[in-house]
Amino acid sequence: MEFLAAYDAIPPTDAAGRVGLLRRHMKSDGAALLRELREERPVFATPAGVFVTRMPDVMEVLSTPDVFTVGVYGAALEEALHGPFMLARDGADLHWHDRAHAQLMLPAEDFGPVRRLTARIADDALDRAVAVARIEGRTTFDCVQQYAAPVAARVAREYLGFGDVPEETLHTLSQRVQRAVFVNQERDPEVHASGVAAGKELHDIVAGVIARRRAGGAGPDAADDAPDDVLGRMLRTTLAPGTGRELDDERINHQLVGYLIGYQQNATQCAVTALKELVSRPDALAGAERAAAEEDTASFDGHVWEALRFHPFVPSTPRLCVRDHLLAAGTSRETRLAAGTVVHAHMASAMFDGTVVEDPETFRPDRTPVHNMVLGYGAHDCVGKYPARAIVPEMVRRVLLRPGVRPLPGGERALDYAGTPYPQHYTVTAGATAS
Repeated sequence: MEFLAAYDAIPPTDAAGRVGLLRRHMKSDGAALLRELREERPVFATPAGVFVTRMPDVMEVLSTPDVFTVGVYGAALEEALHGPFMLARDGADLHWHDRAHAQLMLPAEDFGPVRRLTARIADDALDRAVAVARIEGRTTFDCVQQYAAPVAARVAREYLGFGDVPEETLHTLSQRVQRAVFVNQERDPEVHASGVAAGKELHDIVAGVIARRRAGGAGPDAADDAPDDVLGRMLRTTLAPGTGRELDDERINHQLVGYLIGYQQNATQCAVTALKELVSRPDALAGAERAAAEEDTASFDGHVWEALRFHPFVPSTPRLCVRDHLLAAGTSRETRLAAGTVVHAHMASAMFDGTVVEDPETFRPDRTPVHNMVLGYGAHDCVGKYPARAIVPEMVRRVLLRPGVRPLPGGERALDYAGTPYPQHYTVTAGATAS
């Protein structure tokens, strides 16, 4: 009880001291802190909100949107997107309506084609990175800047439909928006303003892309050979009368930019963190390398999602309790939450809840997906989960299929954030080009 003893020693009147200690422990060893909370105070009230750490309670919070809303960040997200978006709303007025539309645009049937697209783009990126390293006389390259980030952006261009927008533009602007909305807990005004400006720039870029596509004949009567990307699908879609919302170009703009914000940074981070977790475990790496060579990718994908269980890109998500609620009713940890309480649902903790997850500290790629919350849970789980399940594992798989492309010995966990909330650098050796 190292953390709790130190926390309790700080007077309750010293809110800044308690929050500061909490943040320091979360940054230095979040896994140990969450383990202590699960065992001793699974529903932990702090001046920064209530931490929920057990899987049943996290599931309760995330599957009860009429009580636990996205009001913590909803307004900031819509300000950055310059319009409404499903992730910023709860209820039938917009959220479920737009989610239904999004699942038609991002269907499960895309898994195979998107996986093949990712494989092609990833192999090309690896070829380029290796070739540039050799030309410049280097034996390594940066797996974030020269592989994961550009691959994610190129997939966004071809699959989502961002056309010829430079990959660096997509990556940089989306990072500024996501940081302002989801990472800027202190609501630093400069970070927020930067995100809003980046969102406006993305909005204007996409408006230009849509205008060019319209001028080229995109729409309900588009030619059969029109691009079958997500933007093309949205431009061809006509909603039935009486649905309450027109699918005009401005709404399409908000949707497409929102998809990018939820995708680009997450795909980039997932690819490098999954690789880091695999190479840090020799037995897991050996199993993943064997599975990567198999035609059926299901076994390999289990290695990637299990790796991400140990390092999820969204470890927790905040919710606003909008009415009094008894959490975990009937259990020894039941807690009455008052309306207005900010609740932090710690998915990273839930996935290690030993009362639900068998042997949680062991790396097991054959775990049931029910115990994996990497892509979220409940009303606001990842709307792009079907393409994500193709893109992320395949980005990792292409690296493991490439001879000689591995993190430097001793540097397996040397993921460099460079003072930002996102991985910026990860050095790997430059192996051979693809045959």
